[in-house]
Amino acid sequence: MKKSRYFISAQMEDFVLYYNLVNDTLLKLPAEKNEGCIKCLENPNDRTSIYWSKLYSDKFIIEDHYDELKETQRRHWKTVNNSDELNLTVICTFGCNSDCVYCYQRNLDFECLEMSSADFVQLRTFLNGIPQKYIHINWYGGEPLLIKDKILHFCAEMDKDKKHTFSYSISTNGSIYDEKFFRMMERYGMTSVTVSVVGIGKESERLRPSNTFCADNVIRNIILMTRYTNVIVNLNLCKSNVEQIREVFEALSGYRYSSLSFTFSRIVSYDHRPCEDIVLDVDTYMKCMIELSNWALDHRFRISDMSCFQNFGVYCGAYAKYNYVIGPGLYVYQCDRSYNPKDSFARIVNGALEYNQNSTGCSEDKYCIDPFQNEECKDCKILPYCNGGCAYLRKITKDACPPEKNYLEDYLKLYYRIFYEEQ
Repeated sequence: MKKSRYFISAQMEDFVLYYNLVNDTLLKLPAEKNEGCIKCLENPNDRTSIYWSKLYSDKFIIEDHYDELKETQRRHWKTVNNSDELNLTVICTFGCNSDCVYCYQRNLDFECLEMSSADFVQLRTFLNGIPQKYIHINWYGGEPLLIKDKILHFCAEMDKDKKHTFSYSISTNGSIYDEKFFRMMERYGMTSVTVSVVGIGKESERLRPSNTFCADNVIRNIILMTRYTNVIVNLNLCKSNVEQIREVFEALSGYRYSSLSFTFSRIVSYDHRPCEDIVLDVDTYMKCMIELSNWALDHRFRISDMSCFQNFGVYCGAYAKYNYVIGPGLYVYQCDRSYNPKDSFARIVNGALEYNQNSTGCSEDKYCIDPFQNEECKDCKILPYCNGGCAYLRKITKDACPPEKNYLEDYLKLYYRIFYEEQ
């Protein structure tokens, strides 16, 4: 017998949590019993321990021949190759009604700026013929609601397709609200809207200048959207706004029991749109995010699942075989940070995928690694979650590891609070 190499533990008040990242098993026990549990884990062959049976059944103690690395690989590739559902991120336009100082799409040359009417027709033809029954589309931009009429017409046409079941989500800056659009999208299967927010008042105007809307418009629109769907407020954090970001919670405090929830992301700087002066370093961001999450939970706000638990073996949709990013011109990508047609692996032509034979595959890219053969990755507790991290960040020579790697105990506590603590 041996103990698992991929579990973490954390103490919360008068109890201790254990979580196995390979098998997604959670164990909770009184703090006074933790010493005995630790002793049993250190002596996995001692079956006389009162803890042994539970630790064995939850795979914190495993057979000598059980290969956790192979199990992690198996689960990863099972999810990668899952063909039950097709997930699409559709970048329908690169147009936007704001000029965010940190926008990673600015100062890039795009061959196509917006999906044409013909693109929408060809996309419908393609989806009508795919074998998957379930199709989810996340409308992305730019600001996708700038072409909301085209989106709505597309969804109305797809609603006539009785062979498939469609669902939709939208990633937006929250500046546009149209009652008919959201009412009809609810009918067509809209599951959620994610609204990126940087604050309210002058800080929002500085980070997200716009001639067409202000932060007050966004807050009002968020409230209106909750009538029709789940709304996830994604708080983009940086040095400039982190001290004032609780004002967003306060502005929405009357709706904490609605379909509203919150998550966080770190503003980063890119060579084509540098903003290094406002970027929080990873450790500062993580500490602020953890503190804000706990504060929000204390005040009965809902936090969306941002944990490194129960991801079923895929860190990012870019790894999944049936997860595509489709941009204007119907070029098909694996990652929503790649917009150059030469980086596309295919294009939808006449309703079918036409593969790009000159596309650079991961196996040919010197920045790609096999995490299951890399010693540093194999020894890392977070491997069952990250599968080697972000290939895009590795390609641009940035740290590919998830920032939560060094904050697993804090994330475990948040995971428990989000899913198990009585609110």
